[in-house]
Amino acid sequence: MSNIHTDIQDRYQQLKQYFKQNITQFKTHLPLNQANQLGLDFQHELEHFYKLCVSPQLNNRFIIGIGGAFSAGKSSFLNGLLGQKLLSVEIDPTTSIPTYLVQGTDNRITAILKSGENQTLSTEQFKNLTHHAEQDDRALIDSIDLIIVEQAHFPWQNLSFLDTPGYSNTESSEQGNCDAHIAKVQLNDAQRIIWLISADQGVISESDLQFLKTLKADIPKLIIISRADKKTEIDLELIQTVTAQTLAQHGIQAEAVLTYSARQSQGFDRSRLNQYLEDWNAQPQILSVLDNFVEYFAEIKTHLSELHHQVDLDSFQKNLFEQIYQLAQLAKVDIEAQWQHYLAQQFAIEQQRQEALAQYQAELEREAQAIADEQERQRQALEMQKAQDLLARAEQIKNQAQTVQPTRRSLESILESYEDEISRPSAGSYLIDDIYGVRKKVDKAIKAYAFEGDGEYGKYNDDPLVLMDTTTIFKNAENGLFLTHNELYCKDMLGKRFVTRLNQIRSIRFDRDESKLYVNGDERLYVPQDNLKKPMMALVKAVKEYLDQ
Repeated sequence: MSNIHTDIQDRYQQLKQYFKQNITQFKTHLPLNQANQLGLDFQHELEHFYKLCVSPQLNNRFIIGIGGAFSAGKSSFLNGLLGQKLLSVEIDPTTSIPTYLVQGTDNRITAILKSGENQTLSTEQFKNLTHHAEQDDRALIDSIDLIIVEQAHFPWQNLSFLDTPGYSNTESSEQGNCDAHIAKVQLNDAQRIIWLISADQGVISESDLQFLKTLKADIPKLIIISRADKKTEIDLELIQTVTAQTLAQHGIQAEAVLTYSARQSQGFDRSRLNQYLEDWNAQPQILSVLDNFVEYFAEIKTHLSELHHQVDLDSFQKNLFEQIYQLAQLAKVDIEAQWQHYLAQQFAIEQQRQEALAQYQAELEREAQAIADEQERQRQALEMQKAQDLLARAEQIKNQAQTVQPTRRSLESILESYEDEISRPSAGSYLIDDIYGVRKKVDKAIKAYAFEGDGEYGKYNDDPLVLMDTTTIFKNAENGLFLTHNELYCKDMLGKRFVTRLNQIRSIRFDRDESKLYVNGDERLYVPQDNLKKPMMALVKAVKEYLDQ
């Protein structure tokens, strides 16, 4: 059976690894400073959540951060609240390990190791966890993530006091900077902050003011003037007034400035302090890990202009939240309300997306239909214009057919001008009858010319008829070589009979010396009569011109 602490540690490492692998691609879209800050915020939020997973004693606790300068009396203040000297006030400077004081079933000190394991500490071991610890204790300090001090008689069951290192350790500037950073991170995890100022220093110092400005402005702050027993009542009133005014001048909001003495259980502003603690104790802690992450992701999304990047971010957020929820379930950390709130938000967002998509699709369909309607209107208008033009041309053909003498040249001119309209009407079936009537009249005129123009179709036709766009009149013709709109037609001329489609002719020539007609390189007709050679040359020329057209 696996150890629950090991399982939590493994799951948390997987969560961190997934986060690290995916967050980088989105941070590149942010300004460098903002990207770095968001990265730290994400990391800190994960670490805070992990802290709750490995220390169930902190679940549903209202965390009150205790801060102040080095030797401001933080440990004395907490010992005074506990009624016993437990924290290492006699050894300075104290450790940077975050220490939580909570109510428990019995008195116990538990170290939460970085491995996720719990280790019970004796009171003596706990007091030795300082920056000046011996080598043996130094190894233990390095392995500890946080410490929880449980006290059976601790009067506030929903409160957890967080002791932080002094930010102004003067023995080592390097250690002081480290402690200041740790104190800032730890205090920003709290729901309330109690800031202690030693009455010995008189009013609030400039360094205190600068440090308070680095803390989240939305965390309510209660200012405590510690060691109040060392000052007169008049001095304390002046210190309180000047401190409150100075805080206001620097834009730092404080709920109150109270006086306190760890040596006196009553007096000063102890009763007012107790009332604040009772009020806070009535407000159970509400975890905000998912809510905070939602804000961070929303900030990133404002810098993503491409839709596919936003979709990828939503997918990353969903998978990350699922892993956080699974880890919370394993560690028995209650984030169910946040999880359900997140799911409800995502459901509402998805509904909005679907509605927007449906509206967009409907709009596209309307636009497409409008385009199709306009194209159809233009097509109908064009067809109507073509029909009107064709009717006008048909009327013109009829008028010309009735007025022009049926000579060969004039008929050819008419047919060449209107051959497409006559042979391929495109305006619709309602024009066919009219066009057909015109064509019958034209064909009749051509026939009349064909039989009467030469007077006689003898054995050899001296002037082969060259006509366009008719295939019907030759059934009544006798011998001859005819050129129609579609064919080169030979009927019993010199014993030859053939039909060649014009669209199949690639080349044509008549060799006067050989008296032969060649089509596509093949001999098709032998014409030895000299009086027919000139007409044959004219016919070949007509075919070439026609093919060129």
